Amino acid sequence: MSTPRKAPDDRGDRWRSLLLVVVLLPWPLLFSEHYWWAFIVGTAAIVGALRLVHGPHWTNYAGLKIPPVHILLTVVAFGLMAAATGLLLPHIYASGGLRAGSPELGRELGLMFQSLNEEILFRALLIGLLLQYAGSRVLISVVLACIFAAAHFLLYRFSNPLHVPLSPIALSTLFLAGVAMNNLYLAFRYIGFSWAFHAGWNVVWLSPPMYDTLTNVPLHEPQVFNRVLGAPAMTAIAGAATLVSFALLAWRPRGGSPLPTGHSSLH
Repeated sequence: MSTPRKAPDDRGDRWRSLLLVVVLLPWPLLFSEHYWWAFIVGTAAIVGALRLVHGPHWTNYAGLKIPPVHILLTVVAFGLMAAATGLLLPHIYASGGLRAGSPELGRELGLMFQSLNEEILFRALLIGLLLQYAGSRVLISVVLACIFAAAHFLLYRFSNPLHVPLSPIALSTLFLAGVAMNNLYLAFRYIGFSWAFHAGWNVVWLSPPMYDTLTNVPLHEPQVFNRVLGAPAMTAIAGAATLVSFALLAWRPRGGSPLPTGHSSLH
């Protein structure tokens, strides 16, 4: 009686693709203030790197192998998230002393691709790699949410000219949102719904320039983060989304389909 052939270990390929994307991801940030399309170039570079490492199965590893029906549901989820965020923001702006300028279409498109790039890294690649080492999806979700919040803290603390640290409440909101997006990926094993959550949220409140209502001074992005994500209402919304995501995770205990084990890759 023959024994089933053991699937090849692809941890090396996962590490290579992760390191390539980590190197590629920050570059668009250097040019995005003046060139919104920098994030689209970044997406193209990330896709090229994943194709190089994973060959024809790169969409599985990027979390982009989405059932056709769910592509439509992803678009609907993006619209609902954007609409819900838009309804909440007037209250947030009033309580935070913010005035929003006119939205910029180019920046909105850039934010969609920025969110896509972050979802490929933080959800598809990092969770895919961590699943090779740990069996607890809840543990993976929580640990990665900590990394997600810490990455934002380090980015704004050291790369912004003002070196503004994110507030504990803003970091808590980022952590809760990270858990929700992680759980969405773990439940479905593709980034469609986590991207809809991420992009639908970011596009609405990060695309227009923001001003302080008293001084009319334009605010830097970390200052906006602290006033918007630091609002208790926004933290409560992120917490509610986290609870819903855990319900989805319990509803889909096995997640999505397993990745293919046989593939051409860079060695």
